[in-house]
Amino acid sequence: MTRRYHMHRPRILLVNLIFGAMLVSIIGKLFIIQVTDHHIYRQQALRQGTEVEIEPARRGQIVDRNGRPMTINVVNYSFAADPQVLEESQRMARLLSAALGGGPGKYLEKLRSDRSFVWLERNVSRAAAASLLGLNMRGFMVRPQVHRNYPYGPIAGPVLGMTDVDNNGISGLELAYDGYLRGETNRLLLRRDAKGRVLPRPDDLFRPPNTGAEIQLSIDIEYQAIFQEEMARAAERLGAKSINGVLVDPRSGEILALAQVPSFDANGAPAAAQASHRPLAITDMYEPGSILKVVTAIAALEEGLFAPGDTLSVEGGKWNYYNLVIEDTYPHDRLTLAEVLAYSSNIGIIKVAETLGKQTLYHYSCQLGLGARTGIGLPGESPGILRPPQQWSAISTGEIAMGQEIGVTSLQMAMIYSAIANGGLLMKPRLVTRIRAADGSEELRPPQIIRRVASPRTMARLRKMLKAAVDMGTASTAQLPGYAMAGKTGTAQKFVDGKYSDTEFVSTFAALFPADRPRLVAVVAVDQPAYGSHFGSQAAAPIVRNTIRRILNLEDNHYIPPAGKQSPASDPRPRLALPDSPAAAEPRAIAGLVPDFKGYSLRAALKLARRTGVDLRVTGSGRVVKQSLKAGTPLQDGTDCLLTLAGEELAR
Repeated sequence: MTRRYHMHRPRILLVNLIFGAMLVSIIGKLFIIQVTDHHIYRQQALRQGTEVEIEPARRGQIVDRNGRPMTINVVNYSFAADPQVLEESQRMARLLSAALGGGPGKYLEKLRSDRSFVWLERNVSRAAAASLLGLNMRGFMVRPQVHRNYPYGPIAGPVLGMTDVDNNGISGLELAYDGYLRGETNRLLLRRDAKGRVLPRPDDLFRPPNTGAEIQLSIDIEYQAIFQEEMARAAERLGAKSINGVLVDPRSGEILALAQVPSFDANGAPAAAQASHRPLAITDMYEPGSILKVVTAIAALEEGLFAPGDTLSVEGGKWNYYNLVIEDTYPHDRLTLAEVLAYSSNIGIIKVAETLGKQTLYHYSCQLGLGARTGIGLPGESPGILRPPQQWSAISTGEIAMGQEIGVTSLQMAMIYSAIANGGLLMKPRLVTRIRAADGSEELRPPQIIRRVASPRTMARLRKMLKAAVDMGTASTAQLPGYAMAGKTGTAQKFVDGKYSDTEFVSTFAALFPADRPRLVAVVAVDQPAYGSHFGSQAAAPIVRNTIRRILNLEDNHYIPPAGKQSPASDPRPRLALPDSPAAAEPRAIAGLVPDFKGYSLRAALKLARRTGVDLRVTGSGRVVKQSLKAGTPLQDGTDCLLTLAGEELAR
């Protein structure tokens, strides 16, 4: 070896050792990366090269009995960016400005931020965001957000409830059926190249989407709107604190309307404020007053202790009951049991209850569902208050018979009156009739009978007694000309500061329509109407009367033709009997000719007019009994057909 080599040999060895050590460390590091810790670096590579994009689940709809949507899903878009990654800030600012308005400088300032994430715009409608949705720029992010909308606003607001900012149900049906409605989020796994561009791959769908189920209700949104509108008018007239009520089909227990004022509109309102609104007809209890007298009457008739015609002494309208002085609004010396209900005699009903005894009265109260939840399926339902007999005082039997010392909800009372209407069956209230999953499978919710509470004979006799209360008694303000209605009013003093108030009342009315073969049951409670207009006959009964009258204008379903048949020769008046089958119910319509409108509801007449091109003017309510243009004649331009509507009695 040369002298020079020997001179530099130590340095050469040192350099070789250094490079050898570096090579060994590189090989070792590669071994660690490729073999020992390969799973760690694989996950890191996936995080850097892939992105999970979340597409919000579509929340299931809530529809009324006729399939009309009571909720709508609205998709808005929010735009964000990572200024550290976005390479075309000025172009991005111009695009945002052109699509969303505002100067480019507004967005450019955000895009020059030193942060890794900034919101550019939030909650932009699809129409406004359309030009931005297809952009594929590294560092630019689009986030769809689904919002719940309620097209009918405050109509049925407390029943439907609402969702929070994350689209989760927080009240009403939205909360009770959130597990069905919510669905599952759709997650897309996207692969990106070194420049941030999305790479196509066949398995992008990381989790398949799952739309929430559709919930169909028994509520008719038109009935609901009518009921709520009549309550609003009454609240303004009476200065009431609140009004709530229930409209039920007694044959199936279906809730056709569950309304109240004040209501609330969940659209665009703060979540905290809306969550406090509750469906008063199921959550708020009150002492019902005289509408509860039917419980004592049912027990008396069913036990065979009284018949409708049996008389009682009612003491000339004033009577000492233990330490209480009981007074009747309408003084009499003697009344039959039927008249006790018709004139709402407190003295009479107490004497009947004392004859029954507290155990029997308690038994029938329990049988009729008092003191227990109805099982409607909405959150916050109150069971009311019904104390066991061992906790009753000496006067509790009479107090409960009059509708005091007991707490009820409007829904509980509606189900009691439905049992009277249907012949003695206590039904479970039916609000949700069907749940349809995204795959088309259905879960039906059929009517449910809880138990029989009295015989059909007892309930038939009671219906006649309640009809008398409308025909000649305290509920006469509920009379609907041309139709027979049965019902009972109530005027209950509120218990305030340890005593019954002389100025604050809950006014109630419960109705069966029509009286003989009821197809509708209505219960309305008016909280604190103005003193002087606080009687149930003044405050609550007109709401029910006006609601049913307007429903009759809409529907053929609730019309009951006169009993008995008459020959056309002996009865020249219009015949209003409806066809028996849906096919037969379709009226004959020929375009250009005036149809025969007689016998049909306003809704059916309007449908027929649209099909034939007839312009209508309408007067009255009920069924069409007269038309100004003769059926079968050709239409003339500019000529209206005047329809005269009337109730059953007026039409005969």
